[in-house]
Amino acid sequence: MIMATCGRMKWATAFLAVLLLAGGSRLDAQKKVFIDQDLGGATGTDNQSLLMLLQAPDVQVLGIGIVAGDGQVKASTEWTLRMLELTGHGHIPVAQGAKFPLVNSREETDLWESMYGVFGYKGAWNPARYHDPDVVPELPIGKPTIKAIDKHAALFLIETIRKHPGEVILWAGGPLTNIALALALDPELPKLTKELVLMGAGFNVDKGGNHRVNGRREFNWWWDPEAVRMVMSAGWKKITITPVDISVKTSLSAGMMATIAKASSPTAQYLTKYSRPAGPAGSSYMWDEIAAAAVIDPSIITETRQLKVNIDIDHGASYGQTIFVEDTVKAPEWLWKISTVQVDLDKEKFYKLYTDLMSRPSPKK
Repeated sequence: MIMATCGRMKWATAFLAVLLLAGGSRLDAQKKVFIDQDLGGATGTDNQSLLMLLQAPDVQVLGIGIVAGDGQVKASTEWTLRMLELTGHGHIPVAQGAKFPLVNSREETDLWESMYGVFGYKGAWNPARYHDPDVVPELPIGKPTIKAIDKHAALFLIETIRKHPGEVILWAGGPLTNIALALALDPELPKLTKELVLMGAGFNVDKGGNHRVNGRREFNWWWDPEAVRMVMSAGWKKITITPVDISVKTSLSAGMMATIAKASSPTAQYLTKYSRPAGPAGSSYMWDEIAAAAVIDPSIITETRQLKVNIDIDHGASYGQTIFVEDTVKAPEWLWKISTVQVDLDKEKFYKLYTDLMSRPSPKK
């Protein structure tokens, strides 16, 4: 009897060890991602892309940094915390970051508009939604009970990447201010980062920019051009860009939202309850969601181009526009880095991935 009991104990111990090893292997196989984002409300492209990465079983989100852009940074941090809480992701650490761009400002934007024309979209500076950066309006979805960590997002980013050298995908869905500040503090950061993935820039499209007919002045890059110049001139191992050009090929339709509404998961019900009504065409572009999808399943992207990409920081008519040349053009290496620019995608595969992720249960901690 004693021998039999010992045998069962040994078998149970061995089985537990196998389970632990398997769990560890799955964790090791996950893509490690640090998110930098600029939520402007309860739902939208910022929120949806963030939730895609959180819902993906093969992605490990190490942390989230919040930056001003679509919303004021203090309010955006509160929106983020409350959304995470309601969707079952409240254990993910969140750090508040830059309140303002490095150089660009609301006042300079007003001056620019007086000379060159009114912007169609200015994010947190839009008159209809503007409020003092230090004020957090009451959230319709309720006040979060969890708090951001007591550390600036730029410092949290540095700490996270240095803890996992060569493993972290730095994913940016908003302006690049936090990343620029991190580079100023730690210039070695690009060498320690696996890849920089971002939604931003515009190339050969006449729509989707924040200056109506000019797609090369894309909002995320326009908000803080000097930050973009710093980030795009740094020596990252790989840069992947989701631009306006590919974003405007997609649409989040009422049909997709109806499919998600059928699921009982916290994320599906959150999106169903708080999503804004679709526009006049019954859909909206899926800007940041493509950048998230390409990390989760790169096969969704069917065509890319290798381009040398940066931004115009001349404070005149061209301020904030994407500038680019072909990768074969000889150009100063300190300024021009080659980026993989997404050109086309498998839309049906992308839409299916989106609806599947938003419908599934929240991953366990």
